[in-house]
Amino acid sequence: MRTEIGGTTLYFDVEGSQLAVDGTGLTERPVILVLHGGPGFDQGYLRPGLSALSAYAQLVYVDLRGQGRSGRPPVATCTLEQMADDVAELCDRLGIADPIVLGHSGGGFVALHLALRRPDAVRALILCSTSATLRPFDDPDPPPSLAERASPEATAVAARMFGGDFSPATLRAFEEQVAPTYAGPRHTDVPGRLLPLSGFASDVAGYFFGELAPKYDLRQDLSRITAPALVVAGAYDWVCPPSASRGIAAGIPGAELVEIAEAGHFPFSEEPAIFQDAVRGFLARLESDS
Repeated sequence: MRTEIGGTTLYFDVEGSQLAVDGTGLTERPVILVLHGGPGFDQGYLRPGLSALSAYAQLVYVDLRGQGRSGRPPVATCTLEQMADDVAELCDRLGIADPIVLGHSGGGFVALHLALRRPDAVRALILCSTSATLRPFDDPDPPPSLAERASPEATAVAARMFGGDFSPATLRAFEEQVAPTYAGPRHTDVPGRLLPLSGFASDVAGYFFGELAPKYDLRQDLSRITAPALVVAGAYDWVCPPSASRGIAAGIPGAELVEIAEAGHFPFSEEPAIFQDAVRGFLARLESDS
């Protein structure tokens, strides 16, 4: 489904019903708004790992502006702030009140901006494998690095890609040599199954890493977030390391932190049972507190 938002077209899809039969009546399930990472990817890679959540929540997946099946506005409009505003406008347009916003990786950057810019539009946050900054910071307990888990050639490929080289040859080499290390050692097959499910908007990724990433830093703003938050980290995630999740959980008042020992950057697909239990417990606590 598509709708006009913020001068472009946003694509979204819905999985699961908001209404559930409960005895002789109907009850409303929570709505989880799902924001993909990258920036540059789309909702596709999230679907296998998150689909099970539709048994107890309605999932609304969004392809953020300039990515996936959404429209292609000028790339300079593809800022984190504008993406957050797009999501808020989408909720207003569709009548989605009090969604739980699940942001993975770069989608977590957007979710944090949304919680800060439109706190009225966020019932709660699920922040998975993300960070409040991409600036260098001291990490007293880092996970194994890319250099420790992959060959020098793979490290060079990653440097080229993060430096803005999105040529077909570099993308192929990245998928073959670097992507497996995004998962924990027991789950190195997972990225190869997930990433082909998403497209890649290299212009949005290039703009983000070249122009926006060096300035992205919300650490001093986390204390202003009032929404309940569940923060999920994979112990082997060198992209958004566990220390980044610990920083988010320490900064957002009352946030809960779950670290998954055998997972990397895709805990929802690497250790789905643990991830789903964490989300179910969080939703149950939200319901009991409401």
